[in-house]
Amino acid sequence: MIDTKKGFLGPEHVDLLNGVFQTSQEVGERYLLSLDIDRFLAPCFKAHGLPAQKERYAGWEARTISGHSLGHYLSALAVTYQATGNITLKERLDYAVTELARIQQTTGSGYIGGLSEEPFHMAFRAENIGGFNIGEYWVPWYSVHKIYRGLIDAHKLTGNGQALDVVTRFADWAVEGLLPMTEEQMQTMLQSEHGGMNEVFAHLYGITGKALYLEIANKFTHQLILRPLEHKQDDLQGKHANTQIPKVIGAAEIYNQDHTHESYRTAAEFFWNTTVHHRSYVFGATSISEHYEAKGMESLGIKTGESCCTHNMLHLTKQLFAWNHDSAYMDYYENAIYNHILGTQDPDTGNKTYFASTLQGHYKIYGTHDTAWWCCTGSGMENPGKYAEAIYFEDEQDLYVNLYIASQLDWASQGLSLKLETDFPYSEKVTLTITGGNASAHLRLRVPSWLQQPMTATVNGDTEHPYTRMEPGYLSIDRTWTTGDVITITLPMSLRQYTSRDDAHKVAFLYGPIVLAGALGNEGLPEDTIVDETALNPKTAPVPVIWTEQEDVREWIKVVDADTLTFELSKDVTSTGEAVKLIPFYDVHHEFYTVYWPFNDEGDALEKELNDITIDRVQADGQQDEIGHQLDSNCRGEHHNGSTTDGRKKLHMWREAYGVSGAYFSYQLAVDREATNYLCVAYWGGDHSTFGREGTLYDRQFTITVDGTLIGEQRIHMNKIGDVFYVTYDIPEAVTSGKDSITVMFQAKGDNGCAGKVVEVRTTRTKPDSIFS
Repeated sequence: MIDTKKGFLGPEHVDLLNGVFQTSQEVGERYLLSLDIDRFLAPCFKAHGLPAQKERYAGWEARTISGHSLGHYLSALAVTYQATGNITLKERLDYAVTELARIQQTTGSGYIGGLSEEPFHMAFRAENIGGFNIGEYWVPWYSVHKIYRGLIDAHKLTGNGQALDVVTRFADWAVEGLLPMTEEQMQTMLQSEHGGMNEVFAHLYGITGKALYLEIANKFTHQLILRPLEHKQDDLQGKHANTQIPKVIGAAEIYNQDHTHESYRTAAEFFWNTTVHHRSYVFGATSISEHYEAKGMESLGIKTGESCCTHNMLHLTKQLFAWNHDSAYMDYYENAIYNHILGTQDPDTGNKTYFASTLQGHYKIYGTHDTAWWCCTGSGMENPGKYAEAIYFEDEQDLYVNLYIASQLDWASQGLSLKLETDFPYSEKVTLTITGGNASAHLRLRVPSWLQQPMTATVNGDTEHPYTRMEPGYLSIDRTWTTGDVITITLPMSLRQYTSRDDAHKVAFLYGPIVLAGALGNEGLPEDTIVDETALNPKTAPVPVIWTEQEDVREWIKVVDADTLTFELSKDVTSTGEAVKLIPFYDVHHEFYTVYWPFNDEGDALEKELNDITIDRVQADGQQDEIGHQLDSNCRGEHHNGSTTDGRKKLHMWREAYGVSGAYFSYQLAVDREATNYLCVAYWGGDHSTFGREGTLYDRQFTITVDGTLIGEQRIHMNKIGDVFYVTYDIPEAVTSGKDSITVMFQAKGDNGCAGKVVEVRTTRTKPDSIFS
């Protein structure tokens, strides 16, 4: 009897063939092999006072988030071994599991995190909980969540039984601390970013059947986020995007394990819909400065499209497709994996990007090999091994072909093997051949939503009886398949224009599913395209305005080389009178580019002019940008980060400090030691005071100092209602002479003063006052 199954046919059943994904997978594999597992393990030994084999990595791995990269690396080794069969990856993974088991055996504790247990003791008491910290520790649950996931992947994907022993001991350590907590304490603790801890406990329940793990999974579900989603309420504006996505993934996994939680499915489906349809960019990414904008916004900037968010949205998309085989899920998946994820890896080094900048004329920034252990470096390690995960889905006798990625499939449950051969997206042609077996089965070929002409399929060259469909969904071919059967598929591709949700004068271009970017060359490109921190250079190349009344883009965008998807934007429609080369966004590396174009409107030149004179800048994002600029304060309890929107619905993050005499916060910014420097600060101008926790009114009056030298005093009193305003301060040359960086402090005046709201701080090499006049 045939053993029928339901689910995605993962890399253990699928091999990538020639094409962009196979090439990228090979680069990712080499990158993994270039890393040192003992350096990843070092923080876990150090946390217990045990000697490590080698020194830990630098960057984030030298901070209180240490250990998160180990977890990602374990997952990456597991998925890439499954995809390639490279035994060296498996040996390295097995070694890591053995070393973690050795820590447990040596200490007698189940805890194996890469940081001290101290923040977890605070967490179990629900004390000193911040949005991104517990005490002085940066997102401790988030960090250990990655290790839990890595061990589960080691067990499920490679059959490592010791990994299950280690992770259950680690889980039991957490259970012991969590069980005594009240619901109120749990929800307080969950205010701090904690990854998908509900997901890992739901997975462990599914693996072990231990009911206590499902109980903990539910305790780990953050009701502040889930309850509005369960009622189809979009309350995401201003929230940190990638903090929320894993919570929803976890709720979906709880539903998978226990269908009584029907509301969790509702929440997951609503969350996906509002994120994809109302809060995403043309290339499938979401977030700006790591946060959600107002619904319907599509603001451009350097820190858009955090790649962790897309990595996790793909994971959620697979969950939802398993419940409901709607081709819309795979339309999104195709968009995001081609246009965002594929381009987040440097093809030369394997280094990863954090953001996908949409600032017009900007460039991609990659992390360094040994020091930039960002969250997106971690998820970026996993991505190349996961390229084959969603190509095929089986549901008993139905085989869904979701993505047209060159690959071969062992459909074991039906006794069939298939080969999908194509140069897609460089060709419209796809050939699907039955290479082995004989069975009745139903092929479901995805009909993409981007088609502008019908898709066709023929079986064994029978052009007189073609299968054809234009409506998005799946084209079905049901028959008994035998070795040698050939299905020939045509997916007509054409140029089209995308118009931003929030501005009809902001457009992008696609060919079929592929987002095209203007390749603007590397003349003047900064040397720091590979960096170890997230302080991002805003330098850009000029981007022409497109002026045309011709609605058909094929009139002014022409193909130059179909084999490489190279096009040309006609000089007849550009403000510069020069043609511009267009190539797939995933192929843009180490040069300036633009994805979004100003269209029949010159747009707001303010940010462009500011960027041209900026040395360094920091935004009050509450996360990496501020951490990378050494954020400090003397008032932990009343040292706030928040968000608001202006009259155009654009999101602005801000910071303020009050509550103690002389309350302050400060940043470290780069300067030009050879030039006169200026400080340009953006303030939120919509209010004049705030109430502290004790009910005291604090007025927004404060000083601005640079390395202890007073350079200005500021009062905010309805300066610009509903918007930001800018103030420039001279920095004395004596303060910056011989220095590469300075500390800028905003300090409240008097006992009842408040510093801020500060939206953004820049050091500039030219006084920008004329820009604001």
